Amino acid sequence: MGGTFQAVEPMTSAEIERIAWDIREFFGMGTKNVQMVNLVERILPEGLADYDFFVLPDEDMPGLAGITGTSGEEMIILSESTYIALCNNDREARYVAAHEFGHLVLHSQQTPMLAKRTRNDNRVDPEWQADRFADVWLVPTEGVRKCRSARHVAAKYNVTDELAQRRWQEVMIEGIQGELF
Repeated sequence: MGGTFQAVEPMTSAEIERIAWDIREFFGMGTKNVQMVNLVERILPEGLADYDFFVLPDEDMPGLAGITGTSGEEMIILSESTYIALCNNDREARYVAAHEFGHLVLHSQQTPMLAKRTRNDNRVDPEWQADRFADVWLVPTEGVRKCRSARHVAAKYNVTDELAQRRWQEVMIEGIQGELF
């Protein structure tokens, strides 16, 4: 597990979830299904003075679905194919947009530092943090508690079966086990 990576300020899963929930509350979204294309195209430009959203041709973003600029100019850039999929409410594209939004929210005030990976500490990994943000942003805990199954979570929040199962497991199964033991 050697090598280097860009480390950010450590954050726990609970801290990330609290930030995501606070933003949902600020925008009056509660446990509603977030329309990600509306968020990146309309809501964020109205709420953030220095925010821009761009779509670039796929050939200009080889191997990338999206990227986020956080160094003074906050922006989300999606590849054209990801943007088209997002406009069609594609589940994977929604996750990409939520992941990039996570970078914007969590890392726009930070300068990542080069760090040597000596142990697996997700709390300082910006990609883990953005993934975790996307998970709890798209599928809020309070919303999961109102669902009957992982399949219901996937349908209600228009997310992949994998994400729905992961969130169902975290909220319902682990929550029950925590109460019992």
